[in-house]
Amino acid sequence: MMDSNKSVPVNFIRSKSLFLALLLVAIGMIFLSFNFGWLDPSLKRIIFSWPALFILIGLVSFAKRHFTGFLFWFGVGLFFIVPIIAKAYPGLFVGVDENFTRNYWPLILIIIGVASIFKIVFAKKGNTCSHCTKSTHPQGLNGRIERKVVFGGSENIFLDPVFEGGSIEAFFGGIVLDLRKTTLPEGETHLRVDAVFGGVTFYIPDDWVVSAKLDTVLGGFEDKRLSTHYPAVADRMLIIEGDLVFGGCEIR
Repeated sequence: MMDSNKSVPVNFIRSKSLFLALLLVAIGMIFLSFNFGWLDPSLKRIIFSWPALFILIGLVSFAKRHFTGFLFWFGVGLFFIVPIIAKAYPGLFVGVDENFTRNYWPLILIIIGVASIFKIVFAKKGNTCSHCTKSTHPQGLNGRIERKVVFGGSENIFLDPVFEGGSIEAFFGGIVLDLRKTTLPEGETHLRVDAVFGGVTFYIPDDWVVSAKLDTVLGGFEDKRLSTHYPAVADRMLIIEGDLVFGGCEIR
């Protein structure tokens, strides 16, 4: 059985449920306000637009403390919703017309860059490299790994007897981590993975139970193990969580 000490905190579950409940209340109030004429009908084309959905996804990411996802989704949504607001309320934004998105689309690249810088500057300090390296024992503490690559590559073989999780960050680079010479402790082991225009590859034993809880923005996750031999009682599990922004994560 899973170790209850490593389970998801009750306060986190309650906070997430409370956020969803408040979101439903807000949506209901918006519909009710339109039905009774309390809100300007012109707001409909703004609130019920696809950029507004991006902004909502950004707010959800912020509530989940996924700040990279928040900056991306909220920034892109805000960029595309400005012309819609300008069309509904002419004169509100000076210089914004139907050519706004065509002329200012490079701002999206700036948003992605700012999100990447935010992640690099404010992330936990770990082992960072900006060139290609190979290591048979990546730096860690008590079975954990903290690895960050910026504009480079890194290949690592983890040799500690027990893998306790950690953090992997790839920005415009790639990281390969071989976990086939280690084992998981009982319960849940959490590994944070963030990739922005980068890729992360794990080599994991076939009998490891893996659960991916990743937020992706034009990225993806794939388990490419040819075969899996899960134990009858899954008392050990690796949980991979994080953000993939124009990046990928795969298991081999």
